[in-house]
Parts: sequence; C-alpha cells; structure tokens
Amino acid sequence: MTTSREGFYPLQLFLLLGLWVAEVPISARPIHMTSAQWFETQHVQLSPQTCNSAMRHINKYTKHCKNLNSFLHESFSSMATTCQMPNIAYKNGRENCHQSQKPVSLTSCELVSGKYPNCRYREKHLSAQFIVACDPPQQKDTGKFHLVPVHLDQVL
Repeated sequence: MTTSREGFYPLQLFLLLGLWVAEVPISARPIHMTSAQWFETQHVQLSPQTCNSAMRHINKYTKHCKNLNSFLHESFSSMATTCQMPNIAYKNGRENCHQSQKPVSLTSCELVSGKYPNCRYREKHLSAQFIVACDPPQQKDTGKFHLVPVHLDQVL
C-alpha cells in the first residue's frame, strides 16, 4: 500500500527549483542599477571591443549567454539627446520611443555557441539609426537630462 506523500517530495523539489530559477529573470537589470545605468552598461561603448570580451561583462550580471546585443559607439549624452526627438509609438504600446536623427556606428553581437560563462559571439559592424525607449530619470540618475534612454528597442 502506498501513502499519498510518496510523490510529494519530488513535487516539492521541483517547485522549489522553479522558484529559484524564476527569482532572477534573464533580462532583469541588477538591483543596484537604475534602468538608465543598465542601458548604458548594455548598450553604450565608446571604443569598440570584440563581442566575446564585451558580452562577458554583460553576461556576468545575468549568469546566462544573452542571445543578441548591440553596442552603440556614442556617448550616453548623445543617446540621451535622442530622447528629445519626437515621440513615436512602438513595440511596447507606449509613446515613449524616439528614433535617432542620423545613423551611428555600432556593433551587433549574436550568440553562436557556448554555455555561460563560455559564450561565443559573431560580430557585425554597422552604421544605422536606432529607436530607444526613454523615461524620466530615477533618483540615482544624473539630473542632467529630462528623459534618459532605458531600452534599446530596435536597430533600423
């Protein structure tokens, strides 16, 4: 005769593991960074680096290989001026997106193989316009800008 508790322990373990994995979403920003600081960390790179090196820095925060990332070779201030362009509605349904006036130099990194921490990327160097989502700065952001970029929505 079996007890009703026989299948209970594997179920508990499965649920606990699910909670542990779900605790840190793979795209979540680190709690010590504002959305604008996380944008800058992920997407602003004044001097181009190889994707494998640059993405190692990004992936250490999330502990996984990010599939795709673009580094804009412009200053954060330059990105913030894009937030002053006219609003456009985009993927998120909100009208907080803004398109750059002109193309910028950028590097696109695409995951081709590996498992964290040994992620391998293919890089592509482009000159393209982009669309960013912008929000008012948070308390820990500089008060220099009325709006700051918080999400790279698309490279055109």
